Amino acid sequence: MANLIKRILALSVAIIFGSFTNFFAQDSTHIKVSRMIDSVSMQNLQSHIRILENAWGYQSRVNLTPGSDSAAQWIKRELEKFPSLQVELDTFFISSAQAPFNTKPLFNVVATIRGTVDDYVILGAHYDASASRMGTTVWQNQWATIKAPGADDNATGVAALLEIARAFSDPQNNFRPYYTIKLIAFGAEEAGVIYTGNHHGSVNIARKAKLRGDRIVGMISLDMIGYNPLHLYTAIVANTQSEWIGRVFRNMNVNFNLGLLTNAPPFPYANYSDHHSFVLEGYSAILIIENAPPWNNGPYYTANPYYHTSADSSGTLNMNLVRKVTQLSLASVAFMSAVTDINEEDENFVLKDFFLYQNYPNPFNPSTVINYNVPVASRVNITVYDLLGRQVAILVDEVKQAGKYETKFNAIDNEFQSLSSGLYFYRLNAQQLDAGESSNFTVTKKMMLMR
Repeated sequence: MANLIKRILALSVAIIFGSFTNFFAQDSTHIKVSRMIDSVSMQNLQSHIRILENAWGYQSRVNLTPGSDSAAQWIKRELEKFPSLQVELDTFFISSAQAPFNTKPLFNVVATIRGTVDDYVILGAHYDASASRMGTTVWQNQWATIKAPGADDNATGVAALLEIARAFSDPQNNFRPYYTIKLIAFGAEEAGVIYTGNHHGSVNIARKAKLRGDRIVGMISLDMIGYNPLHLYTAIVANTQSEWIGRVFRNMNVNFNLGLLTNAPPFPYANYSDHHSFVLEGYSAILIIENAPPWNNGPYYTANPYYHTSADSSGTLNMNLVRKVTQLSLASVAFMSAVTDINEEDENFVLKDFFLYQNYPNPFNPSTVINYNVPVASRVNITVYDLLGRQVAILVDEVKQAGKYETKFNAIDNEFQSLSSGLYFYRLNAQQLDAGESSNFTVTKKMMLMR
């Protein structure tokens, strides 16, 4: 019986995501994201990684060293090249560090792409490095001067972050998200010799977000995305609350035919990156990493022998893998941020075309409003689905004359009396009266219930 239920759920997912894939392939958003994906530059990624591993001659980005400081300033300057980004340094301290390092400022570099609403998606990667696997004595005695290029861990993640920032900021792409996006280069993710703990930079960001009451749609950490000489494989690490983000990544891999191998849900969970700081504060957050964990072998992975050593150089990387994971991350963040393709106030547009508006408010609790436009008399159906493809509610199922309409969805007033927080899809299907199936119009959008 349990296996039967699993097969039914799998079929439901295939149906809803299959329909969504068909919609997405014809939608202008797909064209826009495809263009950005194609623009991801291998040359840019390689250049960023080499600059970071050299660390301005220091060949180390170990925390509390000049190489790490230089990396933060360089990342800030790189992001400031894009006028559409609002770039700032978030300053923090490691209070447990030995004096005088406990008063030395460290930095997260935060770049913001303003959306229609202040709720935001985070894409993050840490820029510091480590050489802790060079031997306990060597690491403890030489941490301040040891060579720690950190090409894979984690210049790869930062390079992806910078290239995605470039693509999102390119005016030719006209990228306009509904949700605000924050691209964050985190400091002090790695553990050190003269202080306790790790993830200090992301802890600072996550705690302040929680204290402010920020509404974070989801967070993705890119950490070690480039070592695999044999396969184009990447792993998703997510807890149950955050599984929907992992499903988005898997779906985008299929939608855009990226050809990556990934693990399937239920995903493993582990705390060894900056996503964990956000999970601790109750937010949905996942880790994208070359294997979970990278010190173990897997069906498509041989344990990385280089990370946290002086040999973690760009020459050990599979740059095709780095590019594809960058492309996948770009597509997934674009999807999660609900890209808008037109000005929804442009009545000249919406009066002559079918159009489904983004629900408002979004995220919502417990109710939200959905507007839509019908240009000619049509049979209209608007249905809500959950992430597993189960039908949650039918909001509209009737003939509508030409005009602009409004319907409401109440997460309490429906046959599923206990809807949980998470991502939901609402789909409009319209067929013009006295016309064939070729006149069908279908569009799907997503909305977030946050209790």
